[in-house]
Amino acid sequence: MFQPKFPLKMSDVDGPYDSIRDIKLNIKQNVKFLLNTSPGEWPGKPTLGVGLRHFLFENNTSGDLLGIDKRVKDQFSKYLPFLEVSTEIIDVDSAGESLIDSNRIKVVIRYNILPLNESDIIEYEVLE
Repeated sequence: MFQPKFPLKMSDVDGPYDSIRDIKLNIKQNVKFLLNTSPGEWPGKPTLGVGLRHFLFENNTSGDLLGIDKRVKDQFSKYLPFLEVSTEIIDVDSAGESLIDSNRIKVVIRYNILPLNESDIIEYEVLE
């Protein structure tokens, strides 16, 4: 199953937009969408989404910021059950001087793609 490649560009081969043809890239884009979607954003699925932007202005010592780990695990198990988050799930870096001063957090997630028996990693940065 193909999905459009972002940012959207016209394609003479794939129809109106370039498509992602690699399964691992398809999965990675789905993970990005899940991380960036805020709960309540999809009318038919109000619990869908990690909502990383919600965590953007939390204090580094906040329990909410530490809750990203649980939120990601819960969302993966519910909406991407074919992915298994590694035990060293998430590295949240908001304490770095350059990140905190520019209102950014960086999340690194390691996951296993069970049907392919392969691992992958995503580094995702949330900006103000």
